[in-house]
Amino acid sequence: MRVHISSRQGGFTLIEVLLALAILAMVVTATHQILDTTLRAKEASEETIAELESLQTMFRLMDQDFNQMTKREVRNEAGDFSPTYVIHGRYNLSSQYDGIAFVRDGWTNPISLLPRSELQAVGYRVVDDNLERIYRIYIDQLDGTEPRSQVILENVEELKFEFLDDKQKWQNSWDIKALPLAVAVTVQQKEADPIRRIFLTPGDGKVKQANSDDDNRNGNGNNNTDQDNDDGQRRG
Repeated sequence: MRVHISSRQGGFTLIEVLLALAILAMVVTATHQILDTTLRAKEASEETIAELESLQTMFRLMDQDFNQMTKREVRNEAGDFSPTYVIHGRYNLSSQYDGIAFVRDGWTNPISLLPRSELQAVGYRVVDDNLERIYRIYIDQLDGTEPRSQVILENVEELKFEFLDDKQKWQNSWDIKALPLAVAVTVQQKEADPIRRIFLTPGDGKVKQANSDDDNRNGNGNNNTDQDNDDGQRRG
């Protein structure tokens, strides 16, 4: 009886090799796409976190500045005092949009070690699409030096300030010599919705008037004096 034993040589056929390469290419491509998507998501998250941190820093600085706003005029190079405590206007301070400047209190100077007061002249403006906080070492501009600047937010396409008066009404400008009750700040970055925040100030929104009671008392005192003189003349 004859026995036929069939044998097959080891190895892969060309089709099997091509199929394995195709599967490997699909796995590599999918892995690359997943990795790329993950990296893009990470970059987007980092950008979002950085933007949020910038917004938080900006609002924290504004809150500190507006909360410590004070009634102090600023003198220019000619020695003239500013007509208001708050200098504000469209394109003010060479800003692309609104610009604002004022004097704040509470600039720490421990035991007067530094050659300056605890008052600080500060302002906000937009230059080259960057929101800047500017400040001066000395309040008055007698030396003509440029203020120091700090970029606190990028890609800004709108900056607007509004002021709350003593009638609880918002004003687009502030031209009276008084501090507003509050300041509303609207900031809009490119490809983003505008953000509006309200900051309280130490002001009451109105100009202080002379005390009418003192005037009345002075008037009564004059009348009494006149009456005493008349009585003295009649007695004489």
